[in-house]
Amino acid sequence: MITRREIQVLELRKKGLRQNEIATKLKISQPAVSGFLSNALRKIRDSKKTMKLVEELGIEYGEE
Repeated sequence: MITRREIQVLELRKKGLRQNEIATKLKISQPAVSGFLSNALRKIRDSKKTMKLVEELGIEYGEE
């Protein structure tokens, strides 16, 4: 699951802020921003892979 902080960083990145600008705005270090971005993108990528596998296997999901 993507954390609240990861979402904040992604939203600011989407607005065009660079990592050092995000760090300043959120009062965290630039390496922390980089870590949040990497973790969020990895989680998104993993989620897409999982959904693809579920579809390939014909597993039904969603509300019952």
